[in-house]
Amino acid sequence: MTDPRPHGFTQRPEARSLGSALRGQEMVDGALPLTGLRLEGDPFAHRLADTDHMAELHGFGWLDDLAAVGNAKARDLAQARVLAWLAAHPAPPEDPAGDPVWRADVTGRRMLRWIFNSGQILPGLDRAGAQPVFDSLHAQLALLERTEAPAGPARIEALSGRAIAAMLLQGATDRAGPALEALAAEMDGSIRQGVLRGRCPEALLTCLSLLGWVKATATETGQPLPPEIDAAIAEIVPILRALRHADGGLPRFHGGGRGASGRLDHSLKAAEGPGLTAPGHAMGFARLARARATVVLDAASPPAGPGAAHAHASTLAIEFTSARHPIVVNCGPGRMFGQAWARAARATACHSTLSLTGLSSAKLLPPDGQGQERLTLLPQKVWAGQCDAEGNLLPADAPPPSPRLPTTILSGHDAWQGTHGLTHLRELYLSPDGDEFRGDDTLAALDIAGQGRLDQILTNHPEGIGFDIRFHLHPDIDVVQDGAAARLILPGGEEWQFSHDLVAELRLEPTAWLEPGLPDPRPGVQILLSHHLTDHAVQIGWTFRRAGAS
Repeated sequence: MTDPRPHGFTQRPEARSLGSALRGQEMVDGALPLTGLRLEGDPFAHRLADTDHMAELHGFGWLDDLAAVGNAKARDLAQARVLAWLAAHPAPPEDPAGDPVWRADVTGRRMLRWIFNSGQILPGLDRAGAQPVFDSLHAQLALLERTEAPAGPARIEALSGRAIAAMLLQGATDRAGPALEALAAEMDGSIRQGVLRGRCPEALLTCLSLLGWVKATATETGQPLPPEIDAAIAEIVPILRALRHADGGLPRFHGGGRGASGRLDHSLKAAEGPGLTAPGHAMGFARLARARATVVLDAASPPAGPGAAHAHASTLAIEFTSARHPIVVNCGPGRMFGQAWARAARATACHSTLSLTGLSSAKLLPPDGQGQERLTLLPQKVWAGQCDAEGNLLPADAPPPSPRLPTTILSGHDAWQGTHGLTHLRELYLSPDGDEFRGDDTLAALDIAGQGRLDQILTNHPEGIGFDIRFHLHPDIDVVQDGAAARLILPGGEEWQFSHDLVAELRLEPTAWLEPGLPDPRPGVQILLSHHLTDHAVQIGWTFRRAGAS
């Protein structure tokens, strides 16, 4: 008698997601690295209190890392881990509320990783041995049809997992059309109103990857793709192309990392259409690009609304990359490295910009009742745009300068006007050959009201108002202080010089690189320019120059 239960795929799934062979080899050697955590031995034997760690473990994204290793030991481990999980979780609960293992986005991620990595999970299993995998995939698909993730990246992940599973699982193809329509209905609410307003570049990349996988699967299986999904892909691609650093990574702002190595370029290449770059400030970021160098500036206030849970006080912070090497960075997302890092990483001092001593450009409020720190937005006005040779802001519709000329940005915010009467102005310059990146940071009381407020503070603090300009450096860079300057030695031996106009005092201090997937923060070095404001204005100039550049 034939087994009536659905078994198998409508066609062989393609391996679509990218992993790290280094992390995969660490698993083969006996330890599973998660963000902010390393699990020895059987990872599912550990009791994890943090729901984000639970989601990362039970989402099975680490199967991509084992696939990147690609040998028999990695395949055997992947199969053993999936089968052990199935034995412990034979079916979803009737009411999964509050259980991170069965959260809709985690379930969608888990289904996608099992499907994409079926080539390392199923070989060697007979029909009876493989049947629990397909039984579970069908049960998880049914769960996704009756549960919903919060709007934003989580909902896109859940709905993408549902759509791809419905298209590829034998016996489920009649549910593919409704699944695709449910995903298409989220293009406005979850992407335009959620992800784009959340201003996290990595979250947008995640959405593009998911939608690209859905589109490719629909094409391969002959399922009609709703036009809303195609339109969303066409809208996202130019934005991410505008945010791409010279080395293929993303700027690390508002809770996101650089993205898995190669994922951005892979996703952009997979998207069809013209190679357009979004004009203006993509997602609120301004960009300078010349030759092999890129600079990205956070040119807007931190996000509000649903995206504010991971907002950072990073207005006017910069990242600078030359060729394959990030040089100036931000600390990155800290929420999975413990409460201290979760809070500290959102402060202005963990970003490469100017901050008053002990005061961020946006203020953290107590948790909102769901354990999330909130930001009250202090900058009422933020501006950024091209400027002319005299430093005057040009109109927003001014044509970009010729690639043979330097490119510039003049920006500012008024976050400290209410408390100190002060405005921060930042002017940036990138040379045509990309070998010189320089800036001027000005802290000033620009009007009579601001000067009066500042005078009152200076009366009580004759030593002045302390402030720092920070340049967090990538941990792969070696830094040597050379008097009032610093030498930066990049991987491969290339050198850069950092100098300043001697108004401030230069010193080197420790910093940390926080990145999704790392079990521990990586130590690094930051350059600080420290000074005290004792009058109505002060300007500090600084320069990064490639050694040997004219």
